[in-house]
Amino acid sequence: MESILLTHSQLAAVLAGFASVVAAFQRPLSPVQRHRFLTILFSALVQMMASLVPVWFATIDDVGPLFWSIFSGVQLGFSLLLWLILVYPLRSLGKAGVVAINMPVTVFVHLLGVAVVGTLMVNTFFYSIASFSLYYSAMLGGLIIIFLVFADVATRAE
Repeated sequence: MESILLTHSQLAAVLAGFASVVAAFQRPLSPVQRHRFLTILFSALVQMMASLVPVWFATIDDVGPLFWSIFSGVQLGFSLLLWLILVYPLRSLGKAGVVAINMPVTVFVHLLGVAVVGTLMVNTFFYSIASFSLYYSAMLGGLIIIFLVFADVATRAE
């Protein structure tokens, strides 16, 4: 478990680093590019924290369903906060915000985001089935979202 979470954290850090390099080469950033870059950066930060904090706590106490239920609830809270801070204000960018990412990517990211939130909710509120597998599947969904947004940012010209 520890090695999986540490590897996951490293992948999130790599994606954030590559996004920073792409943003540096595309200066000056338009409002849409800036928004996409911040979305990638903050999503990667949430992924790294969701990977490293459970590893730290797992060394202190025995890991059981309650442990993963609590951390799923924390991850769910941060995911919803991230949506409120970054995704919802995309509407204020007007028409440019509507086409911030390609439509197939937008639809897939939206569906995957709903699946991630649903998985975290199940793992948080249904203690009887709470497990590392559900927690990590939600985290993998979040990492795939970061990768898709990064790939769209890196390959798209404004």
